[in-house]
Amino acid sequence: MLHHYARILETCEPYLIATRLIADRLCATPLGVEVPVENRFDPQVVASAAFLSVLRRCDAVTFGPYGMQMPQWVFYDCAVMPGAVFGLGTRASRLEPWAREALGVEAGYDGLVPLSAFIAIPMLEGAADRRDDEPPPAWLLYTLHSMNAVSPGIGPEGLLNLTLALGLRVFPIKTLYGVSQWRNPRLGVYADLGPLELLTAYTPAHSLPRTLCFRAKIEPVGLESLLLGPRMHPLSPPPNTILDVDDVAALRRLQLELEEGARYDLVGAPDARGTFVLAPLYRHEGSRIFSVERGI
Repeated sequence: MLHHYARILETCEPYLIATRLIADRLCATPLGVEVPVENRFDPQVVASAAFLSVLRRCDAVTFGPYGMQMPQWVFYDCAVMPGAVFGLGTRASRLEPWAREALGVEAGYDGLVPLSAFIAIPMLEGAADRRDDEPPPAWLLYTLHSMNAVSPGIGPEGLLNLTLALGLRVFPIKTLYGVSQWRNPRLGVYADLGPLELLTAYTPAHSLPRTLCFRAKIEPVGLESLLLGPRMHPLSPPPNTILDVDDVAALRRLQLELEEGARYDLVGAPDARGTFVLAPLYRHEGSRIFSVERGI
């Protein structure tokens, strides 16, 4: 599967940020790709500060325009203290001058520059049923991004998909939870893993209410689908309803149905048709049917 990503593996190196409390619960050779010892950073060690500073600058470049940049204390308290970060990076010497400037890499820095990041945090679901030596089975996908989204061509194509696929082997994830905006291009990448069970369709508790929460079972075929990119995931049923993701009234109605016990899955990437972005949904038997007149 990885021969399609040879260009990335030839020019980029995996890295891992994890405290001593969690590092030994993670896989350092995902799909046979080893994270070099020198690329394993402990956020509680002063020597890791230079790399962490570069990573935070990349986060600011990626999320700053959306007003969602992580403050430094949030990165530590909410990301690397309870969870961990996996990603792919390249040596500063490999970057062209325009790329160094775009990422804010200082002139004297010659270390690893992160080009992608996958932050995951363990959740309580299933924790009570595991042995003491077993890691939690459910994890929250806190962040997934690639610098190609900010500066196309700054890294090889496929960075996002490979980072997610390898990260899902670094972290012992059996059930993946995620939060995404409906118009987020990464939502299609998540859908490549298989059906995404909708937990919310409209989330007022989030600063961006047009946000969905999802849950997905991680299966080996999901990783293959993510890496190989078939037109339809083998585990996803064909859609039986379509959602206009910019129709707030429709999002609210769908949210009410979910709260009443209806079950809907996102079964593919939202598709742009002119000014409309349409998300393919599968309505499980017994759930109420949306009609065109109702907005979906």
